[in-house]
Amino acid sequence: MSNGMISWRNYEGMSGFAGNASQGDVDALNKALDAGSQIARPGSPTAGDGFALRVESLEQTLKNTTFRMEHVRLWKAIPKIPAYNTVEEYNQIQSYANNQYSSFVTEGQLPVSTDATYRRQYAKIKFMGTQRSVSHVMSMVKPAHGNVIAQETIAGTMYLLEQLERHLFTGDASMTNSAVNAEGLEFDGLEKLIFPGEAYNTPGTTALADHIIDLRGAPLTEDNIIDGALTISDAPAYGRPTHLFMNPKAHSDLAKSFFPKARYDVFQKQDNGIAGLTLGGVTTQAGVVALEPDVFIDEGVNFPGAGAGGVGVAVAAGGPPGLPQNLTLTNPGATAGSLWAAGTGEHDAGTYTYSVQAVNEFGASNCTATASIAVAAGESINIDLEPFENVNATSAARYFNIFRSKRNGSELFFLRRVANDAPIGAPPQNITTVSDLNADLPQTSKGYMLQLDPSNISFAQLAPMVKIPLATVDSSIRWMQLLYGAMKLYTPRHNVLYKNIGRAAGFVGAP
Repeated sequence: MSNGMISWRNYEGMSGFAGNASQGDVDALNKALDAGSQIARPGSPTAGDGFALRVESLEQTLKNTTFRMEHVRLWKAIPKIPAYNTVEEYNQIQSYANNQYSSFVTEGQLPVSTDATYRRQYAKIKFMGTQRSVSHVMSMVKPAHGNVIAQETIAGTMYLLEQLERHLFTGDASMTNSAVNAEGLEFDGLEKLIFPGEAYNTPGTTALADHIIDLRGAPLTEDNIIDGALTISDAPAYGRPTHLFMNPKAHSDLAKSFFPKARYDVFQKQDNGIAGLTLGGVTTQAGVVALEPDVFIDEGVNFPGAGAGGVGVAVAAGGPPGLPQNLTLTNPGATAGSLWAAGTGEHDAGTYTYSVQAVNEFGASNCTATASIAVAAGESINIDLEPFENVNATSAARYFNIFRSKRNGSELFFLRRVANDAPIGAPPQNITTVSDLNADLPQTSKGYMLQLDPSNISFAQLAPMVKIPLATVDSSIRWMQLLYGAMKLYTPRHNVLYKNIGRAAGFVGAP
């Protein structure tokens, strides 16, 4: 035994290590099994291949590559109340008196009679659901990650929560073909409810234009937040802003704007050298507004590509809509309300490219071939959408997704969606025309400043999220998961919508 290092000298005289070996020894060594690192089984086994003897090593924990419960922010924060009917009603008091000039009287005079103003409003319950199934054989085998039915139930729940979170912001009951379906499938979300017109069943009323802050592609700043809080708290709103939900990119740009303002006491700061700050809220004259980055507030998702994104042809009843037959762009010239302006910015007057996609509750069509047109300052662009000629109402498009490029660009982004208001039949009777005044800008996002308390907002839930078994019609276990409810916005003036939020200069990935 030696207290020194082990060396090859310790193995002298032993075959297979140091020293000489005969050719027979080498041939015997070559016959040793090779474990290999193949993923798939070899086409034909060979001598010395140990693949068949390898036991798969699969981690017991299922790794999540999509969103988690922590990303569902508004749904967890919104007040929830039970609903007891498919039409939920509530009353508003809109003023305490109908005469603002009769409060003073002479001595002994009978005061002028005044009355408060009340209004009855309602919200219709909408229905969400997903169907799941697991084969009987799959339920019998030993799974890698626990009960397969339980795993699929969790997946169905997360899918419904994702859809619910998105539509709390963007839901729109008018997204339907009124010639086929008198009522849309979605409940109205914040974006629609902040406008009290049709969403509040009072056609002809003026939208709350002063509660919409249009950034026209500029990033969200502290000044914008202060202005929004003042809009909510000042007369005639009399609200108290508490939360601002936004795209995480807008939140990141806002946080960056505070870096040059930060000052640290190097002798007192106990952060172990960690720089930066977590921007969780902004103090305004109306109180602290919590900042809530929400991944489900999209920033103009990318165009899937012409001829892609869904199905290319119309299918039988109860299927996705067919590919729109035609996309025609025209420029009617000068148009009142146009926001097209002269300049060289990415949203100024110039040449723009479009494509459209038809959507119903069963899926989406492919996107049409692109079309381009030039527009000058003060003009507009008319988009004529000709859906697939399909006499089957159940596979008709409920609405269209419109994609648009930036100025003189070729890359397209989601712009907006519009209801398919055309009757079923042959063209030209079934053409839907949309006017683009440049009110919505591609690759921008929205923000929602809310008074998030039960006096302003709630979600009326007709029943808890429920799982209902389905009849056995084959050798699989099927069930549906359902959620019924609708959003109520009692005081629209206690909220502000930020639209067309752009990115700060020099962000990662900037062109």
